[in-house]
Amino acid sequence: MPSCRKQDAAICFLGASQIFSDTVLRTVDAEVAPATCLRLDDFETLLEALRSDGWIEDHGALCSLIVDEDHADGLVALAERREPLLSRVKLIVAIEDEAYAQDLMTRHSAAVLSHHISLLPMNVNLTTWLLILRMIVSGGHYIPPALLRCRPADPPISALNGSAAANASHAIDVSGLTPRETEVLEMLASGQPNKIIAGQLNLSEHTVKLHIHRIIGKLGVTNRTEAAIWYHRNRSA
Repeated sequence: MPSCRKQDAAICFLGASQIFSDTVLRTVDAEVAPATCLRLDDFETLLEALRSDGWIEDHGALCSLIVDEDHADGLVALAERREPLLSRVKLIVAIEDEAYAQDLMTRHSAAVLSHHISLLPMNVNLTTWLLILRMIVSGGHYIPPALLRCRPADPPISALNGSAAANASHAIDVSGLTPRETEVLEMLASGQPNKIIAGQLNLSEHTVKLHIHRIIGKLGVTNRTEAAIWYHRNRSA
C-alpha cells in the first residue's frame, strides 16, 4: 500500500475551497505527514499537472488524493480504468452527507473495496479526523463501519470456491476475538476514544483499556492505530 512517508511527497485536495479551505490545507500540512498540500479544481487540471515535467520538482510525488463528493464518481471511474498516473496514490473521498455516502457504497462498493478507496468523514471532531487521515495516508484503508452495511450482501461461505472459502474462514478465525472485543474494535476503528466507547457499551474506561490490550495482543499488532488498520483490511475486504 502506498504511504506518505517522504519529505518529497504531495497530498492533493480536489474540489471546492468551501470544503477544502486554506485552514484545512495548513492543518494537514502541519499535523498529518511531511508532505506538501495543494488544492486543485478538477481531474483534468490534476492529470495535466501530473504529466508536466515540473510537478515533482515543485510538489513532490503525489501520494494521496482527497476529492469532495462532487468528484467521487469521477474518482471511482479513474480507479476502474486504472489511470496509471494514480496507480501508487491513496484515493480518498471526503464525505459530508451520510445519505450520499450510503448511496455511493450501494452503487460502487465493489470498486471502493477492490481499489482501496477510503471514505473520510468530514463531520467528526478534529482529533478524530486527523487520526483517520493519518491512518489512511500511512497506508491504511478506512470506511466508516456503518457504511459497510450498505454494500450488497456477500455470498455465504458455502457458496465460495475452495481457496476463497479457506481464506474467508481464516480472516474471521485468526483474531479469536470475543463478541465484546469485536464491538470495541469496531468502535476503535471508527475513531472513537475510550471514553465514548465506554459510555456506549456501558463499560468502565479501565475495562475498555483491558479489551483494547487483549485485542492488540490477539491481532499481533503494536497499537490501536494498527488495530484499526487491521480491522479495515480484514473486515471490509
